[in-house]
Amino acid sequence: MSLTTINILLNNARLHIQSGELDKGEELLFKAQALDGENPDVLRLLSVVAAMSFDYLRALELIDKVISLTPKNAIAYSNRGNILKELYRLDEALISLDKAIELQPDYAEAYNNKGNVLQDLHRYEEALQWYDKAIALQQNYAEAYSNKGNALELLHRHDEAMQHFDAATSINPRFIDGYWHKALGQLSGGNYQMGWQNYEARWFKKHPTKLLYGNIPRLETLQNISGKNVLIWAEQGLGDTLQFCRYIKRLVELGAAVTFVVQKPLIQVLGSMASYCTLVDKIHSDFESFDFQSPLLSLPLLFQTSVESIPLEIPYIACDQAKKLQFKSRLNLGRNLSVGVVWNGGFRADHPELWAINKRRNIELEQIAKLKDIPGVDFYSLQKGDPAESEFMAKKDELWPNMINCVQWLDDFSDTAALIENLDLIISVDTSTAHLAGALGKPVWILNRYDSCWRWLRGRSDSPWYLTAKIYQQSKPGDWGGVLEQVKMDLSALALKHLNQ
Repeated sequence: MSLTTINILLNNARLHIQSGELDKGEELLFKAQALDGENPDVLRLLSVVAAMSFDYLRALELIDKVISLTPKNAIAYSNRGNILKELYRLDEALISLDKAIELQPDYAEAYNNKGNVLQDLHRYEEALQWYDKAIALQQNYAEAYSNKGNALELLHRHDEAMQHFDAATSINPRFIDGYWHKALGQLSGGNYQMGWQNYEARWFKKHPTKLLYGNIPRLETLQNISGKNVLIWAEQGLGDTLQFCRYIKRLVELGAAVTFVVQKPLIQVLGSMASYCTLVDKIHSDFESFDFQSPLLSLPLLFQTSVESIPLEIPYIACDQAKKLQFKSRLNLGRNLSVGVVWNGGFRADHPELWAINKRRNIELEQIAKLKDIPGVDFYSLQKGDPAESEFMAKKDELWPNMINCVQWLDDFSDTAALIENLDLIISVDTSTAHLAGALGKPVWILNRYDSCWRWLRGRSDSPWYLTAKIYQQSKPGDWGGVLEQVKMDLSALALKHLNQ
């Protein structure tokens, strides 16, 4: 009776987990655990829920208990490998996955998972071999095809990558990750016609951004929009809002009355937009007053944006002129080239799914400090947020004593904008400050990781989104040395030119 009850609870929990209802699934698993606290199937699914909730340490604790109870459990070892991958303990992850394969040589998922870990180790050619082994064992393995496509993208074999994404969605037309990876590849390659369409797959991913105002009809066409009340809301990061807020004016020019919901830290810096739209950081009620809604990054699809038709009324953000004058008096600028620097995109403890990307895009203070001795340049730190800000304060005298720290003046983005307007150049990793500089029309050099974000387009050192941007791309994963050497040469030449003007 107890075993039958546990099996029923397990089956129902699986259904909830598969549909993304983790709380309901976990509640059923706790009931099953109360009946049998040592049941390995219950513990393994609890580990899955913990991992899907980004509580990887708890997930590891649970899966280790499963393995102690069932030491020949290949699925548990494979799951352990996935958890260790997310904790970025990659060598340990490979050991667990090899154990899974040893225990069950026909377990295709373990081969696929090993390919994923090898990708994170930048061993892309090896990863292809393990995806091929997974596909040989399970010919209709859509996920393995898609993951192989990702590895091919990183090897710059873009046509082959798209063929594998196509294969994944052909095998399983409901495989959302396949469409998502197509979108990223298409947008990176400038195929905006297809890329924007497939980018809508973000609403159906495992951890999608939720529609905030689900009862308001989606804006699906720009026809007959004149006179309509439209709610547009920021859906992603601060940089995304800064990049795509340019579309709001285009909607207003079509006759729409637009309310734009943005993140609170951006309210002041976007204040100039209040002349043509209603700018708020939240909507309390009265949803019925809106005819349509749209998330911000769906607007390029609605406007059928191509690389050639990107709105380029730059600057489209205006800084506070009074603040600009205040900073001018504070900075006491001399004849040297004035350069603001941001080397770290910050750490978001509540978004562990972004930790790996953040690690790849950030530059260590010791590395960026190699710029310090360029003659004719005054450097200003715009680096805000821990742990990078605290590290800089602790190591400034040792690593970059002549850097002028401006962080104490930066309460919000309107302060940062006013400071940027007084400087000659911004050098930044791919973070919101780079977007702010581009939106203001200030020269900005973007230090870009090897696995570049789609918005910068592959193979370009310029940006069709920001006319004043220059992109310095890693040629190898993790190799900031080559990027910084090129920056040093270019910055030295620019500083000399500036002094001779």
